[in-house]
Amino acid sequence: MNPTIEINESVDVAVLYKKHGDISTLAQPFKMRWKDREITFVQLGLRHPTAKSKRMIHVFDVSDGSDDYRLEFDAERLTWQLIAIVPGARS
Repeated sequence: MNPTIEINESVDVAVLYKKHGDISTLAQPFKMRWKDREITFVQLGLRHPTAKSKRMIHVFDVSDGSDDYRLEFDAERLTWQLIAIVPGARS
């Protein structure tokens, strides 16, 4: 059974920009507002660029320590989408 919950909704994202680091960590999502919840990310799992049609999309897999989230940043439209959530075990 696949625990992934497909969302595909626009979200507000605060991004942390660093002056030093490698290309995969210079800019990364710090927190997101979704459905009146503010979710702070504590871990960046993966970041990779990809193309959708002719647009450059940056995909971020992040975690708040309990749940995992997949976000996409559209570099042309400057928009963020919450693509999916993988719920974790909450204690």
